Amino acid sequence: MSRDDSMNQARWEALESILGSKLPALPSKQQMEMWKDTSWVGDYVEKVLEKSIPKKWGGHEPNPSSNHTAEVFETHNYVIVKLKMNDQANPNVKIRTDQIKIEGLVKNKAQIIKLPCHVIPSGSRASYKDGILQIKMKKKKINKSYHEVNVRYL
Repeated sequence: MSRDDSMNQARWEALESILGSKLPALPSKQQMEMWKDTSWVGDYVEKVLEKSIPKKWGGHEPNPSSNHTAEVFETHNYVIVKLKMNDQANPNVKIRTDQIKIEGLVKNKAQIIKLPCHVIPSGSRASYKDGILQIKMKKKKINKSYHEVNVRYL
């Protein structure tokens, strides 16, 4: 064992005594050399992101019967949907807590857009400008606290 190895081992043991518990074995020089090359980290992160981020923005594919692609954005309090439309469209927007149905598109085809979280339909607003239909919906707050229910003994 070299002088550096024995110094590192002594420091490792001192750290164990400070923490009051046994740590995993001190990495060998060969293992430490492997960790100096971090070029693989970028590739790994890129692959993980490619798998986790959908191909279409917001993960919403266009309805096969429609040529309209929806973009879905989330902020802290709102879900915003943008839909590029052609000039002949006369949209009728209907909102549920979990999805939007847009009727009156070209060829009278309806499009369903699934929302990433529940919204409050009654407070929603839609606007149309420069060929873009934008729908803004307030997110529905989820109460994660428990509600106590009395138990009736029979």
